[in-house]
Amino acid sequence: MSHPSSVKPRRAVVAGAGIAGLTAAYRLQQAGWEVEVFEAAPRAGGRVETVTRQGYRVDTGATAFAARYPVATQLAEELGLRLVDTAPYLGVYRDGRIRLLRLDRLIRSGLRTDVLTLSSKLRLARVVFDVARASLRGMLSYDDLRAAAPLDTETARDYVCRLAGAEADAYFGEPITRALLLADSDKVSRVELMSGLVNAVAGRLSTLAGGQAAIIDALLSRVRTVHLSSPVLCLTDTAEGVRLDYRGIGGETKTVEADACVVATPLPVAATICASARPQLGPLNDTLRFTKAINVAIGTTRPANTPAFLVQLPAAEDHEICMIIVENNKAPDRAPAGHGLLSVSWEMSAAAAWMQRSDEELVARSLQTVLRLFPELRDTVDFTYVRRWPVALPQTRVGVYQRIAEFTSGIDPTSRVQFAGDYLSQTGQNTAVAWGNRAAANLNKHHGAHTHTKYEELTHG
Repeated sequence: MSHPSSVKPRRAVVAGAGIAGLTAAYRLQQAGWEVEVFEAAPRAGGRVETVTRQGYRVDTGATAFAARYPVATQLAEELGLRLVDTAPYLGVYRDGRIRLLRLDRLIRSGLRTDVLTLSSKLRLARVVFDVARASLRGMLSYDDLRAAAPLDTETARDYVCRLAGAEADAYFGEPITRALLLADSDKVSRVELMSGLVNAVAGRLSTLAGGQAAIIDALLSRVRTVHLSSPVLCLTDTAEGVRLDYRGIGGETKTVEADACVVATPLPVAATICASARPQLGPLNDTLRFTKAINVAIGTTRPANTPAFLVQLPAAEDHEICMIIVENNKAPDRAPAGHGLLSVSWEMSAAAAWMQRSDEELVARSLQTVLRLFPELRDTVDFTYVRRWPVALPQTRVGVYQRIAEFTSGIDPTSRVQFAGDYLSQTGQNTAVAWGNRAAANLNKHHGAHTHTKYEELTHG
């Protein structure tokens, strides 16, 4: 005869219902914790969002998984989601024409492309060698770049120009930084470029059937208690655990007591609500800034004439638009049959300058670039959608990775308050999921019931 356990379940609170916070909540719940999640916005997901309109599915933020996203893809597969490989072609626009590269044959197609002159290609071998050497030394692990701090000494532009010249920066380095961070190469650390190159060589990108936010929906269906429109105001250590104060939907301040907490908010919010951690969070928060972003989706009654799923636009070709994602080549379910869908991503400085402009102005400016690349789409537009991100991506300027390394190295795994989010390494879904896993594992190891569960197998082995 079995008897109910008299052990009281451990309670955890999670601040933030983005992919990092929901992952942490899901893992803790798997381990037997009672979990409540508090989210300031009226929806969960953070920068992972899929909007469905008129038969189009628009991924307004996070758009795909790289092959070197093993933690995020493992979570997606565990949740029963279907991964779809994107078309293998990547385009770079130069002098009025899209040059195609094959992701699954990147070195071979890179040697054959005419996007760069032969002399630039030969000089780029120095960059490739340098990145390969750093990777072999373990300095470019995507979800934890503490080891990359010694490389964080110059911008991506200075780095490529020094080793391979200005043309290599304009049509190789800068298109990569613009695709990764929506930022020109003089605005980000060379660590971003080096880590991005390691990911690119993996040769494959995939996306989730039904939209990238399918992973958020799947987590929400499993995490039992999520409070939306409930911003966390303050997190305090107590003798027994933690106390979380939040603003309820009616505007009143409420308090929840718990054994432990995961803080998975954007960095500026974390620095505001965590008084006890401000000495550690402050230097990072003072250094790391978040960019603004604009995404304009354009649906058409026919697809564009390109096999590429993404076309990169160097600043020399378009200083305001970074890239165009050909969504129907990313996954067939993003557009109705026979239609096309393009997502136009703006460079960070242009996004800041245009943030207050009307939707009509943003669509008109985006169409200028779209029709320059794809004139066959003139008079075919049947859908548009504008998404502004006032707080978008971390801007990892030179020196930021040194501050990230200092902060993450100082995280106490035994603390009742753990941190998760994609500002703790190179920004992206893989980082967010990895740190959500790590935060939950630390809490369960040091403050949980210490029973062996499937959860521990997933996070420790």
